[in-house]
Amino acid sequence: MILNILNKVLSLLFGIGCSCYYFYCHQFWTCENILKGIGAGIIFFMFAWLCIFLLIWLFFLGVALTINTKKEYSRVSKIYYGIFNFWYSYICSLTGMKIKVTGLEKMPSGTRFLTVCNHRSNFDNMVQSAVLKHEKIAYISKIENFKIPFACQYMTRALYLPIDRGHPKKALETITKAIGYINNDIISVGVFPEGSRSKNCELKRFKAGCLRVAEKTGCPIVVCTIQGTEKVHKNFLWKKTVVNFDILRVYSTDEVKASSTVKLADEIRELMLEKLGK
Repeated sequence: MILNILNKVLSLLFGIGCSCYYFYCHQFWTCENILKGIGAGIIFFMFAWLCIFLLIWLFFLGVALTINTKKEYSRVSKIYYGIFNFWYSYICSLTGMKIKVTGLEKMPSGTRFLTVCNHRSNFDNMVQSAVLKHEKIAYISKIENFKIPFACQYMTRALYLPIDRGHPKKALETITKAIGYINNDIISVGVFPEGSRSKNCELKRFKAGCLRVAEKTGCPIVVCTIQGTEKVHKNFLWKKTVVNFDILRVYSTDEVKASSTVKLADEIRELMLEKLGK
């Protein structure tokens, strides 16, 4: 990710510059001076990296403060959505993910769609958004996520939809709103049909109701799987984490209209099980 690379490069240049300046001021090339010069460069590198890191985060957080979470937005902002997605990409890079993607050529063009994906980690949405950066997708997310400081602002402006799983009537209102997004050509919609993260990586039973978005609109369904995000928190700071994001199949409008949500849910789950090997 460009910001992460830029941070490292600038910090390295500052560190080297500090060492060179020290050597310039102390022209006697003794072992003691060499070690002090290298030490000064390392300390300045760490200081510069931290300063740039904080500036990057201050930018993202500062932009978030300009968003009114109490306002109901009807259109997605290209600028805010782009910054939000850029933030996601930055976090993926910062946490050491190496994302491998297959099936991008299957993505539908010129139409809104519904994405369905398995759910293993809080990073799943970030990875999917970073991979599908040329698309605009509003995700249906549990209502608790809209209480996360700063993230809730971006989610609101990106037209993410909170779903209250404990109240069926409110959950239906969320699905109805998602249907409106597709019908009015506002934005595509993303769901995780398991309803919550699978802590043991086994694919949970699907909540077929989320597929009503496709049933009522006739939009294509993009079936994806993700693997590896559950290891990020363990590998962070120690090694890179290989994350596999695969687009398995796209159900066309005709295929969606010719089937029921329950049948589609079963078929999609079988596709995922076959790919995930479980």
